[in-house]
Amino acid sequence: MSVEQSTDGQVLSAGPDAVGPAAGLVAGLSGGATIPMLLLVAAHLPFACLHYVRTWNLEHYQFFPFALGMFAWLFHTRRDASLERWGWFSLLLIGVDLFLLGASIWLASPWVAVAGLMALLTAWSRASRERGYGGSLLCLSLLVILTLRLPNDMDNQLIQWLQGRTTALASGICHRIGLIHFSDGNVLTVPGKQFLIAEACSGVKSLFTIMFIAALVISMKRRSMLHGLVLVVVGMGTAGLMNSARVLSVILVWDRYQYDLSTGWQHDALGYVALGVAAALLMSADAGLDLLSSWIPDIRRPGAMAIYANPFILLWNRYVSTARQNSEASRTPARPLKKQALQVFAVAAVIALAGQAARLPGLL
Repeated sequence: MSVEQSTDGQVLSAGPDAVGPAAGLVAGLSGGATIPMLLLVAAHLPFACLHYVRTWNLEHYQFFPFALGMFAWLFHTRRDASLERWGWFSLLLIGVDLFLLGASIWLASPWVAVAGLMALLTAWSRASRERGYGGSLLCLSLLVILTLRLPNDMDNQLIQWLQGRTTALASGICHRIGLIHFSDGNVLTVPGKQFLIAEACSGVKSLFTIMFIAALVISMKRRSMLHGLVLVVVGMGTAGLMNSARVLSVILVWDRYQYDLSTGWQHDALGYVALGVAAALLMSADAGLDLLSSWIPDIRRPGAMAIYANPFILLWNRYVSTARQNSEASRTPARPLKKQALQVFAVAAVIALAGQAARLPGLL
């Protein structure tokens, strides 16, 4: 750091190292489109808080505080407010958010307001750039998207579907290993015992938890879109596999040792063990995918040929491999949000808050 002083000892300027943590926090909060975006986020809070309070009653969605907290922490620590690049896609998402925000007030629907909030945070993440890397923070939006409950009661439909699939798979394995049993709906009957494949055994809780872990790995390790998509699919498969193994182990332990693992702390402990193994398999799959999709160096030759680069390597590094630190990221010109947006967003926030205040008493 460097400090310049005049002849009478007064400080004229200071280097960047002289900025303290408090000043850095203020710069982060005031840089780029932070204030306009926070105004729009605040416009969603009344309905969003009501939505998440109701969501807490659903056991398979109780991971959402961790997901929202990790998104806020990663976004704040990685974002470079001076390198925002607002394009048509991000602006389109903000337009979708404003439409959904108005629709949520008209329909008195907190879910629609949270869906708009997801679009807003996705737009902000897409326009923001990571300090030192230059890539967008779009992958972080996966953490908040997972917290939005599936519409039209689809999560309960998923629970019922998983119950049927788990029962059928467990019954098929029991048939192949020669275990005497009878399957009726979601009930498996073995000599001396009936086992109900209930919601807790259907694997929906472990499925959503594994999805959250996959989203966290993608965000923290800066995985590419293709890598992340494959990892999510692998996570769904490992969750289903380990849950089927959990149900089958309960039946086998009863058949061999007449010991009941379907109730009490034993059942909970078995569930946590299955979840831990599924998470370990997910991390192993992530490491394997990272090995197969490693970044390929594109060495350019000196002279006139330096203007050419391998297009296949360029596409591979951009869409398949993990993001790498880019020293030239800070040289790319930013495309900041226009100042007129602050006025538009401020008016929209005031109108939205007034509309939600009028609607909240009827929803409580």
